Amino acid sequence: MYSTVRDAGKFVMIHSCGDVDELFDDLVEMGLNCFNPFQPEVMDVEALIKQYRGRLAFNGGLSLQKTLPFGTPDDVRNETRWLIELGREGGYILSPSHAVEGDVPLENMLAFIDEVKKQPGWIAANS
Repeated sequence: MYSTVRDAGKFVMIHSCGDVDELFDDLVEMGLNCFNPFQPEVMDVEALIKQYRGRLAFNGGLSLQKTLPFGTPDDVRNETRWLIELGREGGYILSPSHAVEGDVPLENMLAFIDEVKKQPGWIAANS
């Protein structure tokens, strides 16, 4: 299936929850381009971004089991800035690690959005 998608000039992205990073080498060899969700609770976000940069992109990373629902707005800002720096060289799509549920305080989502909006190029890329 991956080769059919790649032969059509498209990218392959999959969603697979849990600690599955032991499969990444095989998935990359099969043609995977991007993996979601990137769950910091079960994956070493920093190590994996560095290990797979240029071969596999990751989507997610902002904790939906700890930081977003239970952290302060400052915790969210700090984690967001850290993830932005990790992804600055590419291979990373910043987002919450999964679908945002109702237990996330509005203040925390706004802190995430505001921090992203501070990044150079955000307005030009999203106008």
